[in-house]
Amino acid sequence: MSQKSRTIRLRLLEGQIGHVAYQITKVNFSNFREVDPRWHPSINVFQCASCFRICAELAGVNPEQIEIAVDSGRLWIRGRREAPEPLQQQEFAFPTTRKPVRVIAMEIDHGQFEREIEVPSGFDPERITTEWDNGLLWIYLPRKAHA
Repeated sequence: MSQKSRTIRLRLLEGQIGHVAYQITKVNFSNFREVDPRWHPSINVFQCASCFRICAELAGVNPEQIEIAVDSGRLWIRGRREAPEPLQQQEFAFPTTRKPVRVIAMEIDHGQFEREIEVPSGFDPERITTEWDNGLLWIYLPRKAHA
């Protein structure tokens, strides 16, 4: 085997080893995007016979820190969610594992949130009620009684 042939094989082998090392150590990141100062919770809206029901997905939000406002045919849901991160004090399956050293993916929105929803006319803003169920905020907008 000639010197030139060995050099080519060695470079080919280096490339293959480099590729394997990259595959072993690479980190898959989600598409990071420019952070909007507010995130927008997902909602479902239902029309029922006597009311409209809005369901907002707010897992990890303290229900006492949610503000709901209604004005001029619009309903706003506002609040804040802290970034979900493991705490130093939490016990894991592996006792030597504590606070993470680096973030691999961070897809859960956190910080200030706001959602604006156009609401139909004919509901009674004085009788709006809310219910918290397992991270879901349910808002009931009763229709006005016809006199």
